Amino acid sequence: MPNWDDLRLFAAIAAAGSLSAAARRLKLSQPTMSRRLQALEAQMGAKLLERVGGGPAGSYVLTPKGAELLPLVERMVEAGEAIERARPDFTEDATGIVRVASGPMTIRFIARRLPELLDALPGIEIELYSSYSLINLSRREADIALRNRRPEEGRLAMRALPQPTYAVFGSKVYVARHPVAATEARYEECRWIGFDDTRGYSESLLWLTAKLGRAPHIRCSNASTILDALVTGAGLAVLPCFLAAEEPSLVQLTAPIDDLDREGLWLVVHEDMRDRPRVRLAADRIAALFHRYRHQLQPEGAG
Repeated sequence: MPNWDDLRLFAAIAAAGSLSAAARRLKLSQPTMSRRLQALEAQMGAKLLERVGGGPAGSYVLTPKGAELLPLVERMVEAGEAIERARPDFTEDATGIVRVASGPMTIRFIARRLPELLDALPGIEIELYSSYSLINLSRREADIALRNRRPEEGRLAMRALPQPTYAVFGSKVYVARHPVAATEARYEECRWIGFDDTRGYSESLLWLTAKLGRAPHIRCSNASTILDALVTGAGLAVLPCFLAAEEPSLVQLTAPIDDLDREGLWLVVHEDMRDRPRVRLAADRIAALFHRYRHQLQPEGAG
């Protein structure tokens, strides 16, 4: 019988389309990947993947025999992932590790309130994972994800949370030096901090670029760096309104911006995990935390 790990490797290369991308996902070297693929093909007695193109940019496509095998392997992978999701939870007590993934600002919101969250979760350890990438809950990359749009893929259970609103912020130092920041002329006369083009799909970046008629003067790859630059007085920025309650050095200069983030905030778990005691309890407590601080997440006007 073919080695299970080699079958999973074959499926990963077929999904990624390249040896390098599959190697990063499986945390293996490319030579190891290539050697194991060749061993699998020898055991199956058929070529499964064909390399097209040369050099580092070369990709892999399925051969007819590979296309025949792949659906069978994908069912095995899905079953294996379901077993892996279930493995830690054969005990019925709500203890263990819960991994929570979201963007940097949402993770920051949770991290600033960890003591009260952990007090409500005795016996549970929390891992907070900050990433802009879409976390794959099927592969147990996280137990709980918080997303700023309603998911449409996979077998996911979800609930709506109070959605953070956004506004324009500046440091008290910057506003004192540039009083125009408190007026509508801020878009023409102030320096702005925002995302770089690696976050070109960001609603706040698109909104700000339209307002300015140009890219922000200072461009950052993540919201945490934007916040750091904002606090130092480097310029103005668009960030979540809850920062007004957390950063005394900042001034909220506008009311919440109606045009931003209308797709909601969603707490998402895989359906196979939703009734696991530790995940269910953590999801309930995180949802309660967001509702408890609704007034900071969704303030009515400028601070």
